Amino acid sequence: MKSMGKMKLILFFIISGLHVSAVLSQDSVSEKRVIRTFEKQRLIQHSALPYKFVTPNQLLFDISYYRIQMELEPSVKQIKGAVTFNGQVIEGPLNYLEIDLGRHMTVDRILQGTDPVIFSHLTDLIRIELPEALATNSSFSLTIYYHGNPELGPYGAFNWDTHGLANAPVIWALSEPYGSPSWWPCKDDPSDKADSVRLEITVPGNLVVASNGILSDVTSDTDGKNIFSWITRYPISTYLVSLAVSDYVQFEDFYESADHRMPLTYFVYPELYQNALEDFAVTKEMMVFFSSVFGEYPFINEKYGMAVFHWGGAMEHQTLTSYGAGLVRGDHRYDYINAHELAHQWFGDLITMRFWSHIWLNEGFASYAEALWFENLGGTAAYHNYMRMQYRSYFPGSLFIDDTTNISALFSSTVYDKGSWVLHMLRGVLGDQVFFDCLRTYAESPDLSYGNATTEDFQAICEQLSGTDLTWFFDQWVYREGRPSYSWSWYTTGEGPYLTKLSILQNTNTPYTMPIQVNLQSPELNKTFTVWNSQRLQNYTFDTDIEPTALYFDPDNWILKYTEVISGDQIIATQNYPNPFNAETQIDLYLPQSSDLDYTIFNTLGQLVYRSQIELGSGYHAIKWDGTNLKMAPVASGIYFARLRVSDQVFTRKLVLIR
Repeated sequence: MKSMGKMKLILFFIISGLHVSAVLSQDSVSEKRVIRTFEKQRLIQHSALPYKFVTPNQLLFDISYYRIQMELEPSVKQIKGAVTFNGQVIEGPLNYLEIDLGRHMTVDRILQGTDPVIFSHLTDLIRIELPEALATNSSFSLTIYYHGNPELGPYGAFNWDTHGLANAPVIWALSEPYGSPSWWPCKDDPSDKADSVRLEITVPGNLVVASNGILSDVTSDTDGKNIFSWITRYPISTYLVSLAVSDYVQFEDFYESADHRMPLTYFVYPELYQNALEDFAVTKEMMVFFSSVFGEYPFINEKYGMAVFHWGGAMEHQTLTSYGAGLVRGDHRYDYINAHELAHQWFGDLITMRFWSHIWLNEGFASYAEALWFENLGGTAAYHNYMRMQYRSYFPGSLFIDDTTNISALFSSTVYDKGSWVLHMLRGVLGDQVFFDCLRTYAESPDLSYGNATTEDFQAICEQLSGTDLTWFFDQWVYREGRPSYSWSWYTTGEGPYLTKLSILQNTNTPYTMPIQVNLQSPELNKTFTVWNSQRLQNYTFDTDIEPTALYFDPDNWILKYTEVISGDQIIATQNYPNPFNAETQIDLYLPQSSDLDYTIFNTLGQLVYRSQIELGSGYHAIKWDGTNLKMAPVASGIYFARLRVSDQVFTRKLVLIR
């Protein structure tokens, strides 16, 4: 999902022609970030979560089919509905079922066949007492009749609105992540995909209903209202069930593959028709490109389309993206959002994260697909430029979300942009051939397609195809917060061959492991080396016949990082690590030239504890202290201060010793 006022955050203003690579101004980047901040604030306001976990009872059964019958009356903002669901018992005996439905909705009755069953609805759960305990593998079918105004729920998932000069009604749902129970009873778990869903929506005669799958029928009742029947026969998570209603005009295009001709169906406000004709024309080209990269469009037997709704962003509802009216400008300004939502049909809809904690498998992949689209249009330069646009100086938290009730974390720039960067870095590690084989194999995996996945599922495919253990990569980039910080210096000696010496210091307690490209250049030299860097301090030597006059560190920006070039006369003393420490701690010291070091340790009373004086050559040095005093006896736990005096500079570092 992408949004300017919604619960998936990420908006980049890319000003581009239909077949021209994106150009992003600094003002556009700033505007995009303002919009994302606004969206996050809106999301937090609409997500007062009373609870949101799958209950122990819900783990005991699976839902295979939903029939959602609903009458919408925009004049009074009320719905009257009935949801029939079929399921199977995973582990019995099962005496009751717990179904999610917001407490703001009223349950009128629940039937098993024609027989009423006892239920309670005191929180956001309906507890349905089964007449007889159900055994393992047995089936059940129940119908819940209910009514109310879904807009009163806490998730902001269902909305009544108007558009145009005539204030025509607009009714729309956007349920991600936890909003489905705001407007229909279900087992709201992304890993419990129904095999099929049927929606039968009754609306006033001037309105059109757009939803998932195929429109199987439109009938009229005696009151002049129309009943739109939509059905999808592909597995679908509850949060991807769509509802969009207005006085839509409809137009179509077609995507043609080797053996299919599938409609691309668009529902737009009448006043946006001409703009939509222009903006949505690129969708077919995107479909062709993504199908060539990820594999055939996964819902080829139904459709892909977009329904305009009265909101500032977009949401990847399965087979029918909800697309903000404000994005329809007729100038392709928001093609990247179109690409993002279309890519979600593979990454998010075809394969849905098993748990919300792995949501980067949805958002990071769709964000990276934006970069691939612009690479397709503008080549390598456009691709790297787009990745620079997704760079942030700070990404809070890790990609893996420990607390999935923290909506701010679920839809943060970390999940979107760092998630995209992780795929970019993986491409740099694996190389293009293996990387794109991994993406396609993942999307086409028979064990994952139309189901759910975790990070470990994707990692396993990458390891299988690359023939290498990638635990080091996924552990540090998915489960660890932050990024490496490199300080580096270099010099060249010799007269042919020339020896270029590079020193790399990682300014983190736990070093990252990454391949780093190093490019040496002069008017007659352009040579790139790749080094594996995995330690806090490492030195490398490169042999060339021509003397380099410049060294470029990670010149193509394959690593999410901070960097600092150490100048010829700069002295660096890092913070000690580990800190706190027990057996030994270390400070890395860089000297541009040979110098005398006076290294002293003091306690909090200012008393001298330890001292070492030594002459050091140029380069990096590990300055260690093992927690002993001048008599080589262990000192007590506590706070100490290290002072390094070198040349005319003094560096002080706070040390914490724990015995």
